[in-house]
Amino acid sequence: MEYKYCSNDNFEDFACGRVIYNKAGMPNFPVRLSQEIFGRCLSYLKNKKGICIYDPCCGSGYMLTVLGLLNMDSINKIIGSDIDIEAVTMAKQNLSLLTEEGMKTRIQQLEDLYGRFHKASHEAAIQSANHIMNMLREHPDKPTTFVFQADVLSEDVLKDRNFKADIVMTDVPYGNLASWQGSEDDIMGMLLENLIPVLKPDSVVAICSDKKQKIKNDKYQRLEKHQIGKRKFEILALKNE
Repeated sequence: MEYKYCSNDNFEDFACGRVIYNKAGMPNFPVRLSQEIFGRCLSYLKNKKGICIYDPCCGSGYMLTVLGLLNMDSINKIIGSDIDIEAVTMAKQNLSLLTEEGMKTRIQQLEDLYGRFHKASHEAAIQSANHIMNMLREHPDKPTTFVFQADVLSEDVLKDRNFKADIVMTDVPYGNLASWQGSEDDIMGMLLENLIPVLKPDSVVAICSDKKQKIKNDKYQRLEKHQIGKRKFEILALKNE
């Protein structure tokens, strides 16, 4: 796949576990790929500012946090959900890094670690945290964030939610990291069906998954499909009625 919206920059400041919180067993997502997918999604929208992005399987919130930091000129609302309450807690912690207060707390944690252990990795993490803090200070209008616990495969789970997402972007559980019950076709169809209440007529949905998982729902049309290594991602939109 040709990268159109994200050059091969140095994203080490955003490496999982460096400044952004991480825990063993919680998957992360490549920074450059997430930024590329976001750029492709944004290209389909008429309005490029004031974007609300939602991840229904947000895990630790790593991808949402990275996208929020890199796209503060475009994103003004970030929403995540996950079935795992532990993941929800960590996602809230990570999304707090989109505030100067949250980043100050993180810098203090890293400085305490460096004071105790004097590891070069902690010193490098402090430098990265300061770089991110400078980014935050350059953007007075930070995205608002909200994370809640939800099983997106439950019927009507999003029916009464009071938000509409311009972009839904998620990396669904697969492989050895996690498993969902039911056939793969049913799972993807249910996921897409349950997302409809929080979509606008022109919203776009980007789903990353294992190559074997079929992403299909008759109410959607496919805009793009790409394979990268063991992953694939598709971008879809609701069909015009």
